[in-house]
Amino acid sequence: MDAILGRVIVLGSVLVGCANTPVGDSHRGSIRESDGTYAFYGGVGIGDVLAREGTVSDNHPKPFMRLRVSAAFVDAALAAPQRVKTVSFEVPDASIEATVHKFIPATGTLETMRFRPGDPWVSGFAQVAVDGEGVTMGFFEIIKWSPVAQMSGVLAKNVYTTGVLSDSNLPVLRYANDPLNGSLPDNWK
Repeated sequence: MDAILGRVIVLGSVLVGCANTPVGDSHRGSIRESDGTYAFYGGVGIGDVLAREGTVSDNHPKPFMRLRVSAAFVDAALAAPQRVKTVSFEVPDASIEATVHKFIPATGTLETMRFRPGDPWVSGFAQVAVDGEGVTMGFFEIIKWSPVAQMSGVLAKNVYTTGVLSDSNLPVLRYANDPLNGSLPDNWK
């Protein structure tokens, strides 16, 4: 019998920022990195860290979320009629990376997870939007499937999300609810 267990983890607020300089309030911010990518951050005190240090490392002492996208992705959001661009994590795209830096209560440590569109057992969305005041925002929702130890055919569904906006062009996700129902991508087998 196949079964699915699940939980949702919301670690960050909206990942907000502007185009070229470290900005934000104490819980969000963005930077344009030296390679031209944009990085949108959310987490307690993260805006202050960006303003002070210009970046956030994996050994940052507090949880955070980050979405990195190419300048072309941001440009596509700016040019879209709704000023939002959403892509599926089920379609490979090496120019996008979502980072979840989370606290593990059982060990009292922090863990950093990175997700790229096309990774095995990952579904969800990456999204960039521009609000009415011209503020560029990054969002993501990662659905990570994992086998449950000693329970053959049972998967755990973990969702890491900043939330995503409504988008009339939201891609259809094939593996968001029951990846065992149907054929799997080759890299999931």
